[in-house]
Amino acid sequence: MTFRIVALLALPLVASACSPEAPTKRQPGSWSQKIEIVKFEGKGATPETKTQMQKMFDAMSTLSVCLTPAAAAKEDIGKAMEQMSARGQNCTFAKKEATGATIAIDATCKQPNGGTVKMTMNGSTGATVQDMTMKSEGFAANGTREGTMEMHVKSTRNGECKPSDVTPPEAPATGPAPAAPAKP
Repeated sequence: MTFRIVALLALPLVASACSPEAPTKRQPGSWSQKIEIVKFEGKGATPETKTQMQKMFDAMSTLSVCLTPAAAAKEDIGKAMEQMSARGQNCTFAKKEATGATIAIDATCKQPNGGTVKMTMNGSTGATVQDMTMKSEGFAANGTREGTMEMHVKSTRNGECKPSDVTPPEAPATGPAPAAPAKP
């Protein structure tokens, strides 16, 4: 099973208007997150591998990220979900609810090898705390389950940004793809 999508889900979540009641936006400031692996099964999913991954997530929890006011204003999970297909991830959504303090997402993404990854995310989002359970299940082209990873992710605002916080670079503007150069 490819854990590329799982890594994407483990990043701090963002909120947007997917319905009449927009999700609560995160406040700018210093954010940290704790990730707990709840379930890890499948090809190559040994207890040692789970322990190594949990240690990596535990080490990441010692880092804080500065969410700038500009980055907080741009957060939009609805747009991010829509762009998943545009980035070649071929995802369809059986559920994408992000209202008030609640987020519930159920997506299936087709993989280049013919398999699929089914992702679910359920939890709450707020100005200073996000609490989510995320599950990713990989299936081979013939429908056989290849693996499952379930995580509990809690992100917390810890006050104003600090000099020791990691400040991610600003995301590039999204828009139409540049035109291909003309052939001579």
